[in-house]
Amino acid sequence: MSRILVTVGTDFHPFGRLVSWADGFAARHPEHEVFIQYGAARPPVNGERARLLDHAQLQTEIARADAVVCHGGPATITDIRRSGLVPVCVARDPSYHEHIDEHQLRFVQRVAGAGIVVAAPNVDALDALVGQALTRSHDASAQGLTAPSGVRRVGELIAALSPIAVTTAHPDPLTVVYIGGQGRSGTTLLERALGELPGVLNIGESVHLWDRGLRDNELCGCGQPFSACPFWRSVGEVAFGGWGELDADEAVALRFSVDRNRYLPLLLRPGLSPRYRQRHAQHLDRLAQLYRALAEVSGARVIIDSSKHASYALMLSQVNSVDLRVLHVVRDSRAVAHAWTKTIARPEAGGTPMPVYGPAKAAVLWDVQNAVIEQMQRRHPYLRVRYEDFVEAPKDVLLAAARFAGIDDGASILKFLDGDVLHVNPSHTVAGNPMRFASGDITIKSDESWQVEMPTSRRRFVSALTLPLQRHYGYGSRTR
Repeated sequence: MSRILVTVGTDFHPFGRLVSWADGFAARHPEHEVFIQYGAARPPVNGERARLLDHAQLQTEIARADAVVCHGGPATITDIRRSGLVPVCVARDPSYHEHIDEHQLRFVQRVAGAGIVVAAPNVDALDALVGQALTRSHDASAQGLTAPSGVRRVGELIAALSPIAVTTAHPDPLTVVYIGGQGRSGTTLLERALGELPGVLNIGESVHLWDRGLRDNELCGCGQPFSACPFWRSVGEVAFGGWGELDADEAVALRFSVDRNRYLPLLLRPGLSPRYRQRHAQHLDRLAQLYRALAEVSGARVIIDSSKHASYALMLSQVNSVDLRVLHVVRDSRAVAHAWTKTIARPEAGGTPMPVYGPAKAAVLWDVQNAVIEQMQRRHPYLRVRYEDFVEAPKDVLLAAARFAGIDDGASILKFLDGDVLHVNPSHTVAGNPMRFASGDITIKSDESWQVEMPTSRRRFVSALTLPLQRHYGYGSRTR
């Protein structure tokens, strides 16, 4: 009895075509043992099956198999070739919503040309190709053949051909203006203002979409629960075939497994950890789908994302379909530290308060977030805005930011601004400061309460922890 392994990998897109074929093949050929790793697709009825396999389990199943049918993943192909088998590959096809682009189609075609895999033009050809693979396997066993010495170099060849090895620019990238810096720096106010520009969509802090939106169903900026908001429902349909196609807990776990400040070194060099690299690639695919859907549903040319997190900025910088522009918002560290001591209720979460930080933690976060965001200017368009300058001259700052985003810099685009009064419409922000729920007229004014309420000793303490960057950004040691 021969054993056939069918594996679709760990991508979150369902590969129903391949799983359906494997299910039918197992039913038609009871003389064979068929093991199906089906991933996000509907579970098969026939044969042995598992949703996911860790690396050790996959190696075991490959070693037991007489033939392997797989998707076009470079790592999977490498493991199969190292076992001495020639895999039968079915590339994920974006026209079936099996992936975000055609890179597997191109990749499988190239490695098939090099004799590394047998490419199946479609699932209807698989029965015959699997039969040929079993014949090759049995002939090799009868003759006592082992994998040729060249097989050990297959990994190197695949790495050279793999789309992961070389990042190419997307032919039609989407402009994303990323507002970075430390929270409580006036970023929500600036984001709401920029969202009123023509051809611009502001989405709030999308870094929290997976937990606060998808999992917890908190309120959108329009006032409706995330699951009931027509805009976000449409985005989910275009991006993933509906939010229900995603496992919310898995989506949250995936985000936190790759996008946190502690992972900054790995974000810069994902290849340092194979497991991290795999999950990192999954999350990048998901983000690419999300932003593409945001543009399609809204018709916007520019998306404003005020997530602020330095780690998330690095994630977005690696989505090749995104033209990332970094709008760095800074505010006096003492004002920021004082703001983090205040209790602010989150109406979207039943009044649960936002986090409160002591002066030491607030100062350290101010240093880290601003320092990392500033380094983004080495690779991406960068504009720094001081909160104090924005509230003093909002028109000048907004015109500069509009030019930075690629929007017509004529003053006529600021019809929503009358002196220091900003008129904003309801928006579909997924998370952020409670100001995101405001609509109508908002007066832009500076919050200098820290100068009166913050004890002198605390101001000096925060200044000492943040002194180099404070001076770098033009803030003196004395109170204004």
